[in-house]
Order: sequence, then structure tokens, then C-alpha cells
Amino acid sequence: MPHAQAQSYFGSPVEGTLCHAGETVMFACPSGQKQIAVCAAATGGSPFGTLHYRFGSSSNTELEFPARPMPPREFAGGNSLGDGGRGTLVYLRLNNGDTSYTVYAEAVNPTYQGTDASERSGVIVERHGKLLATRKCDAQARTYSGMLLDPKFLGDAVPLDPKVPPGFPTYKQP
Repeated sequence: MPHAQAQSYFGSPVEGTLCHAGETVMFACPSGQKQIAVCAAATGGSPFGTLHYRFGSSSNTELEFPARPMPPREFAGGNSLGDGGRGTLVYLRLNNGDTSYTVYAEAVNPTYQGTDASERSGVIVERHGKLLATRKCDAQARTYSGMLLDPKFLGDAVPLDPKVPPGFPTYKQP
């Protein structure tokens, strides 16, 4: 099962994602019987030279794009925002023709006590700016999203995307 292993997440091996050996897990989580993943491979001197969005299971990748390697700047953008309180949102929008797939991870800790902290993550699918679907990551499973915050990724490998995904009204672009 070569699709069931990833090479690294912050330099450590990860199993159970749709990333291939030699790729870096940028975002990955289980969602029901499916997996959502964004995987990077180093090319051209960048650790994020190519990106691939994948959706499906370890035995059947139902959607993967882009079809041919291309620089991430040509089809992706993302951002990391605060809500002015105690919430943070990181997202990466990947465009495939007229359809966009935005993976996101949000963490909210209203009192910093930990007892009221919450996290949610998933993918939002839009076509021509209209919401088609939202698929959430399993709440009890781990979401890998920290590599989206790498200082060489947002604003460098991919441009900053000012459009906040639907469903996050408290986040505003500064």
C-alpha cells in the first residue's frame, strides 16, 4: 500500500495518509471512511515545489490534482488569521478548473483554560464561488495541518489568499 504512508510531518514519518513516500504532509485527516490530504514534494530548490490534493481511501484515490506537476503558486493560495479574540484559522485554497477545495484547521480557546477549547478542520468545496459541499475531519482523530504554517510556505511558496472561506464570519483580513 504505497499510498498509505507519508514520508514526513515536521521531519517525522507518518502513516495512514494519502501522501506518498518522499512527500511532506501539508494537511491530512480522516473523514468517515475517506481521507483528505494535501501533500508537497521538493523540487527546484523548494521543499514545496509541487502540491497535490488527494481525496479517497488508501485503496482508491477518487480525486487527485493537479494532473501534471506545476508550481503551487499557479493554483493555490492560503492564509493564517486570528479572529481578534482567541481563535486562529489556517486555510489553503487549491483551484482545479472552476472548482476550489479549501482545506482548513481552526482552533478556538475562549478562556485559555483548555476546558472550553475546540478544534475543527475539513475541506470546503466551491464552484464559481458558490458552496457545493463541506466535509469535516473526524473530531476524535488527529488532523495534520501544522506544515501550512511553515514560514517558507504561506506568502512564499503560495500567495496569501485574502478570501476567508465560508463559515468563518469572525475572521477578517487585516
